Parts: sequence; C-alpha cells; structure tokens
Amino acid sequence: MSFIGTGKIKIATYTSGATFAARNFIDVGNASDFSYNFSETKKELLDYQDPAGGTAATVVKLDKVEGKMDLRVFSLANLALALWGTAAPTLGVTAITTEPHVITAGSFVPFDRIMNTTVAPVITKGTTTVGTADYVISPGGITIASTISTVGVTSGDAINVAYTPIASGSVQTLINSAPEVSVFFEGINGVDGKMTTVRMYKAKLGVAQNVSMISEDFNTLSLTFTINKDTTVTGAGISQFMKIEAQS
Repeated sequence: MSFIGTGKIKIATYTSGATFAARNFIDVGNASDFSYNFSETKKELLDYQDPAGGTAATVVKLDKVEGKMDLRVFSLANLALALWGTAAPTLGVTAITTEPHVITAGSFVPFDRIMNTTVAPVITKGTTTVGTADYVISPGGITIASTISTVGVTSGDAINVAYTPIASGSVQTLINSAPEVSVFFEGINGVDGKMTTVRMYKAKLGVAQNVSMISEDFNTLSLTFTINKDTTVTGAGISQFMKIEAQS
C-alpha cells in the first residue's frame, strides 16, 4: 500500500488519572508535517576466532522515539503549547483610565494593552492634558515628539494614559516546564482515501525551534517531541508507546 498522508492533529494535556479517550483533545489546526522516528542502541561482539572476522553476536535495543510536527496556525493555544506558556484567550475591552508612564522626548511609550486607535487616548500630567501635537498614536502605544510643546510638561515627567484596548488575548511564555501531552492523529491516505489513526499516549514537547515575527512567507511553529512509555496503558500485547490503526 502506497501512502501520502494528510490529516488532523489533536493534542491533550497528559493526565495519568484519565484514560486516553477521556483527555481534553484540541485540534491544533493546519499542520504541514507530522512524523516520528526511532533510534536504536546496538552492541556487537566481534568474532575473534575466525581470521575472516565477522560478528559473533548482536544486541539491539530501542534508544528513543522522537517526532516532529510543524503547526501552521498561530493561535494563542498553539503558541502557549509551543512556548511552554499559559494563554489568556480573552482580555476585556474596558477602558483603562490611569496607566502610568514617563514622557521622554523622541521616545516610544509602549502601552500595556493593544490600543483601539478609533478611540482617542488622553495623556495627562496631573491636571494638565498633553496636547495631541506632542505624540503620534499607534496600536502599541505613542511616539513622543522630539520637542514637547505642552506648557508645564517636560521630558522625564510622570504621566497617566487613558485609552480603550481592543479585544485580544495573551500568552505568558516560558513559565512552565516542558509539557507532557497525548497526541491523536486522524489521517487520510491521499492515494486510496482510507483512514489511519495514530495514538501517542505520552509525549514530551520541545520548545518551538523558531518563531519568526517578520517574514515573506507563511510561518511555521516547528515542535519536536519524545514519546515516553505510559505505564497506565496495560494489557497483554498492548503497546505503552503508540498505536496505529489503518483502514483495510
């Protein structure tokens, strides 16, 4: 049977207290690669009795099972997974009234949230409102003019910013250890249209190898993983690593 694979990857947080099917699997979206490979440790005893040489005995053991997935969807959930973080998918749009900053001539002031630029921000120093000629707004914050013209405001002064944020979410990166997950692959053979599924019971994810924020092509979250033995999977003749099922 020839095979050209396409399919969907579902990932769940590994929980030893729940069966594989009971874990909360989430579809990671479009992925351009899902593959795994096996490496082995080999010990060989040379034949020291025969002048022609050769091998008298060989022992081969599994070293490790590793894999790779290339995710093409930059969702908050995928970024949190790839960057060992935690996602806050919904941040409110309630107006922010007093966000403290410092005004410095010629500098950029990044706001804590992405600003809704259709609603004009208000910049104040105490009871003094900083004139709009002294800054240019952008979604990320304001750029201060090289010369501040508002009377009573000088470079280095403390200011407060009032603005309305856009609906957004965030990811706090690199605050967790490497996540342990379960992986379910639901695939189709492009040659004959038959189904294939793969269950990886327990895998540890590596951190994203590269996250490009400026590029000329569609980006990829490339993740490596190691499949570990899941001792909660039991039964005669049952693999504790992975199971492959293919439509006949």
